Amino acid sequence: MHTVYLVPHSHYDAVWAFTKEDYFYINIEKILKPAIDLMADPGYRFLIEQTALIEEIERRSPSLFDGIKRYAQTGQIEIAGGEHLMSDTMLPGGETLVRQILFGKLYVREKLGVETPVMWGADAFGYNAQMPQIYLKSGYKYFAFRRGADRDAPTEFWWQGLDGSRILTHWMPLGYRAGLFLEELDDSYHRLKSVAATDHILMPSGSGSIPPQPETISAVRKWNRAHEDARMVVARASDFFEAMEKSAGGLEVRHGEQYSGRYSRVFPYCTSSRIWLKQNLRHYEQMILACEKWVTIGWLLGVPYPTDEFRDNWKKILWGAFHDVAPGTGMDEGYEEAHHHFEYLQIHLSQILNSFLELIQDNLASADDIIVFNPLSWPVKNWVEVELGFDPGIVKRLGGLKSGGDEIEIEVLETTRYSDDSVHSIKLGFVASVPAFGFRTYRLHKNRIQPAAGSRLKTRGNSIQNQFFRLEIDPGTGLLDVFLDGKHLLRGNELVIEEETGDLYYHRQNLAGDIRTESEAGVTFGKFRMKHFDIQKTPLRRIIRLESDYYSLIWPYRMQDKLRPVLWRHSYLSVSKTIVVYHDIPRIDCITKIDNRHPQIQLRVKFATDIRSPEYTSEIQFGAVSRNTDQSAAIVEEDWQEKPCGIFPALNWVDYSDADRGITLINRGLPSHEVKGGAIYTTLLRSILMLSSDGTTGPAVPTPDAQEFKKYKFEYSLYPHRGGWQDGQSYKHGHEVNTGLMAFQLHPARRRRKVFPEAFSFIEINPCNVILTACKKAEDGSGIILRLYEANGEKTDADIHFFKSARGTTELSAEEQSLIRHPSAVRLVNLLEDEEGDVACAEGVIKLKIKPFEIVSLKVIF
Repeated sequence: MHTVYLVPHSHYDAVWAFTKEDYFYINIEKILKPAIDLMADPGYRFLIEQTALIEEIERRSPSLFDGIKRYAQTGQIEIAGGEHLMSDTMLPGGETLVRQILFGKLYVREKLGVETPVMWGADAFGYNAQMPQIYLKSGYKYFAFRRGADRDAPTEFWWQGLDGSRILTHWMPLGYRAGLFLEELDDSYHRLKSVAATDHILMPSGSGSIPPQPETISAVRKWNRAHEDARMVVARASDFFEAMEKSAGGLEVRHGEQYSGRYSRVFPYCTSSRIWLKQNLRHYEQMILACEKWVTIGWLLGVPYPTDEFRDNWKKILWGAFHDVAPGTGMDEGYEEAHHHFEYLQIHLSQILNSFLELIQDNLASADDIIVFNPLSWPVKNWVEVELGFDPGIVKRLGGLKSGGDEIEIEVLETTRYSDDSVHSIKLGFVASVPAFGFRTYRLHKNRIQPAAGSRLKTRGNSIQNQFFRLEIDPGTGLLDVFLDGKHLLRGNELVIEEETGDLYYHRQNLAGDIRTESEAGVTFGKFRMKHFDIQKTPLRRIIRLESDYYSLIWPYRMQDKLRPVLWRHSYLSVSKTIVVYHDIPRIDCITKIDNRHPQIQLRVKFATDIRSPEYTSEIQFGAVSRNTDQSAAIVEEDWQEKPCGIFPALNWVDYSDADRGITLINRGLPSHEVKGGAIYTTLLRSILMLSSDGTTGPAVPTPDAQEFKKYKFEYSLYPHRGGWQDGQSYKHGHEVNTGLMAFQLHPARRRRKVFPEAFSFIEINPCNVILTACKKAEDGSGIILRLYEANGEKTDADIHFFKSARGTTELSAEEQSLIRHPSAVRLVNLLEDEEGDVACAEGVIKLKIKPFEIVSLKVIF
């Protein structure tokens, strides 16, 4: 006897083709109020996904909220998923995914008095390979999802994450509309039965913003009368899983990400739609996490913790991570709120950070001039810039910096002076070495600092050599060549213009090749024209600057090998590139500024390597995965919903290596990439005119803002290394680029308690492949939460140290000793901060054994 579990539901879009207020009206007045009325029949059930909607109902309609709460507690309403908003799981950072769940599930627990054992993945565009671990550690037992499965049968399986975690999973082969059309239940039953692993069949009955159907129960009764070999029940998703679980022991185990277009669409090209969203989301994710870390330390030192402010700021981040916001696949008006959120976050998070800066400054032992903060859990050596201002007559000459016994060279980037020639304002750059999750202070030195002994930057013509690699730049095209250990590694930083006739979901083009590339491939009518090239030499860096314009038409456009162009017409794309090579930092930083006025183009940057490996590695949330190269050229024999295009999202980096050497391409908010033919491509922008142009993915709504007629600044870095990504610690460099050092001016006039030394670490984790992602006040206020993960894919013994001076505890003064905080208790917690056991802590040091790619959350009580 087969049992069919018909689950009435409605998928909530916070914003997409309608406005936020439109969707509130639809979901409150036309869906949930009628659903509550249907609860008069005790056999009726209804599933609600996201708590942001329930929170709004609590504010607007207390009586409706009371009804939801009442029926949730009786079991007629099921909260499944229960995230604050249904997040995209491929683009936001891992900590953002955790907060979506944390905010939502705690709200359900506290306000509705129920738990949410089922994660309901109705519409996210695929799932990263760490979601089994994240879901299990968030209290979910089961996972049902719609998009990304790479196998059509069986539909039930154990999904295993990178750390070995397994969650009981169901893929919806007919999507979430399997039981929507009640007159077609029989057809859906037979199709679902043919691929089910057991006699239990899940049949979702709903769609996006569709009202509940009053005739559901009568339709089910009619169906049951016509079938003797099966029965259908109106049910909750948890009813299906609890019954199916009894037969789950023999189910197959699947590994890796659920991001295949074979049986359902995951829209990989949306990873570059409205690229400003991706850039801002990445920036403010990093900013709020850094602020949260510093303010948590301030709370341990006696400063009030702004709980409500952080919650409000996080909800603005979570809005940007919503599965129709982060991908950029909605109408233009839907993103105005995201713009406002990002503007607010810039102001408010800066204010929060300044309050911590004042706390540290008021307790510094020395009257130094600059303080540099490092929010990462290992000591960092990196480039940092700071702006300083002075009263007249205070500073007339500046030669370098000092910190303790170290002398540091500087680079003056900008300066203004008073009439007496004293410095009014100055912007400095230098390489700072800062303790783990801590700070270092620097004082100004008027005499010129002598260069440190050792290998220096060498420049011969257009070739630049440091102790790590050699770089050559072609002044005609602006392309760079990188050599590692004397062998050519790559040629690239090449802009590639491709035709774009697609929409926010898909890239399409009519041309067989490129419109034009900087290496002069593509349509012969157009050409890039170099306007400026120079190499600026400083003791610390070499800065290459290039400016060019792309012209759609030149004359003569034939026989260009013999005839020089004399007419340049129709320029709709202007380019400014800055390439920075450092004396003692092993990476190349690239800043590419684009003034785009060209419609219907896809703009990518290409790095053609000498590597020919069949796989490359991409960072994902809390880990890394290997992917095959050249997927767009793969031969597909069967019908696919989406044929492989080779486009994937990455978090901070992708790495392409062989056994001897490799290149890590680090991005700052540029997730969309492809590796084919030995080359790495990163998409900078796609100029789009329509939300959807195929009549199936969405309405044909014009999106003029998505044409990207904007001035953009794109930042990315190259890290050449020996060995593979693990040998080169690509994860470490990816974090250092995206979570940079922060420098501020100190003001000597402020009174100081003279407690903090010039260099101090609040938390240090060894080794560096165990990475601290969050340091926050616990939700119950009883301590702090530390979240960390293993990044190198190997078993690791880790040590966590607290409150360390660079001089060591034996050399601290009594005032400095008063800063030391030792944990009184350490407890292992899950991602909801529920306690799961004690953790040993000896002499203030926490020792952990961590599995490959494991996420660990600790509650530390001081």
